[in-house]
Amino acid sequence: MNFEKLISPMTRKTFYQKIKGKRYHVWKSNSRFKDLFSWKEFDNYMNQIEIGQWDRTPQLQIIMPDGSKWCKKKDKEKKSRKEILRLWNEGCTFILTLSEFLNENLWNQCKEFEKEYGVGQANLYCSKKADAHCFPIHADSTDNFLFHVRGDVEWYLYNEYAEGKDGKRHRREDATLNQSFTLSPGDLLYIPKKLYHKVTTTGPRISISFHFTERGTEPYFRNDWYDWKP
Repeated sequence: MNFEKLISPMTRKTFYQKIKGKRYHVWKSNSRFKDLFSWKEFDNYMNQIEIGQWDRTPQLQIIMPDGSKWCKKKDKEKKSRKEILRLWNEGCTFILTLSEFLNENLWNQCKEFEKEYGVGQANLYCSKKADAHCFPIHADSTDNFLFHVRGDVEWYLYNEYAEGKDGKRHRREDATLNQSFTLSPGDLLYIPKKLYHKVTTTGPRISISFHFTERGTEPYFRNDWYDWKP
């Protein structure tokens, strides 16, 4: 979906003049992202853990009950397949980073964004149940386009930025709530960089976070997704 179609009926001019870097915005829809990723694909991904001697799921991350993040690739502490399943069943949110490599739809959506921004990536946020363990109030260092694919999620957006345009810094402990709302399948949320936010789950969900660096002097062009099928 190209950028114009994605933000429609808003125009590119309106987005850059009134939204980008200034405030969050929600586009309500109905299931327009339903084909980006499925629970079946998540099941297939997770079942690759501990198959043979090679690590087939190195990019897996888990938000732990205390709000910290366990990274399968980087953390010295290793977790068995059964431990990972236990954490899933107990309500930890799983993050599949660099998920644009998992299917053609994600890859092509990333490619469309990179016509507007610099190099980016897609991260999948998957939770099994309501009140799953998610990140506490935090701010991201890049613009974020959140595609909601499965289930409903309650979002909380705050007034403060971790670092405002005036250079003033705000602690997350001092963040004051601006608005809360529910995202349903097909909804799109834009969050400007440094804006504080958090989520709570109301049931099983899949959300996709597309985030990008700002374009430099040279645009970034992602390779085409080739069809290798015979």
